[in-house]
Amino acid sequence: MDDMMLLAAHARIALAELEAASGLSRAEIVALVEYGAFAPEGAAAAEWTFPASALVLARAAARLRADFELEPAGLALVLAYVERVRELEGIVQELECRLPR
Repeated sequence: MDDMMLLAAHARIALAELEAASGLSRAEIVALVEYGAFAPEGAAAAEWTFPASALVLARAAARLRADFELEPAGLALVLAYVERVRELEGIVQELECRLPR
């Protein structure tokens, strides 16, 4: 892993930064946190920080919300399924690499 990837893996962004870069409103992000789609660090919303990887998920959430007019509860459910599919695709890819050629 090179230095930039290592830095990105440990980078954190504030709630205001996530809001500005994702296309989601503060209220939508708070609702998605309440539904478990995001897991910020910090006690209060003003102190929340998110892993930099949350930006990718937040942008996907904004697109899904716009395309399908989803409410936060439905959006959180879809995001959970999207993440699970990504995990399973990674497992499949890993297993395919183990197959003899």
